[in-house]
Amino acid sequence: MIYRLVKKFDDEDIPIILSVYKQPLVSQFISIDEENYWRYITTTDNVYFYKIYNDDILVATIHLELANYVLYMSVVVFPEHQKQGIATAILKDVQARKLGLDFDTIQVSIDEKNIASIKLFESVGFACVGKDEELLEYAYSKS
Repeated sequence: MIYRLVKKFDDEDIPIILSVYKQPLVSQFISIDEENYWRYITTTDNVYFYKIYNDDILVATIHLELANYVLYMSVVVFPEHQKQGIATAILKDVQARKLGLDFDTIQVSIDEKNIASIKLFESVGFACVGKDEELLEYAYSKS
């Protein structure tokens, strides 16, 4: 996997990413404010958005925010590339600190209806630590 940090709010891959985020398989769980999102991720300290490539093909994105040694994250594997182990590899890379971020805990919010994501995060050591309305809070703490 190759990780490329989005540094400009007019990055050339944004139209592709937006088209994926609008697909029903993705949009039911992730939504963004198109007008402000890209500026936010490119100008805010401790906020990182990576495009992830496999064999020169854009296959996924991750959004990371670091605050007080807690890394908040979301992962989107493009639907046509799901069920290939990509998300598992991404999570293991983040856990292994391959992106160079210093954290004690990784935290994610997962829609309780998103069974595939729940199974994914549990398979790499995340545990449910709470619930807020329809969102389950999962955390992974380094050993």
